[in-house]
Amino acid sequence: MPRSRVGFLVALAVCSLLVLALVGCGAKTPASTGGTTGGSGGAGSSAGPVTIVMQNFAFTPAEATVKVGDTVTFDNKDSAPHRVSIDGQDLGQQTTGQKVEWKATKAGTFPFSCTIHPAMTGQITVQ
Repeated sequence: MPRSRVGFLVALAVCSLLVLALVGCGAKTPASTGGTTGGSGGAGSSAGPVTIVMQNFAFTPAEATVKVGDTVTFDNKDSAPHRVSIDGQDLGQQTTGQKVEWKATKAGTFPFSCTIHPAMTGQITVQ
C-alpha cells in the first residue's frame, strides 16, 4: 500500500476516534443536555432526570431543576467516600464508583450536602 494511503488511513482513524470521544463526552454528563443543564431555571438546571457527579469534593452541577416524579442520581467519581443527605433523608455512603438515587416526590427546593464533607452542598428545585 502506498505511504500516502497509509497516512490517510491513520489520519482518518485518529479523526474518527476524536469524534467518538467528543460524542461520548456529551452523553448525560453534568455539562450535557438531557437532564443536567439548560432549561428555564438558569445555568446548571432543567426539568428532567439529573445525574449529579461528586468529584473533586464538589457536586456538579450544584443546582438542578427537575419535575415531581423524576429521579436524581448522585454518582461518586471522587477518590473519597461521600454520604448524601437531602430532604431529611440520609442516602447512605457511596464509595468511588457507586451511585445512589433520590426521587422527587413533591414540589419545592431541597438543599443537599455530603455529611462527611460539609463544604459539599447543592440544591435541587422540584417543579
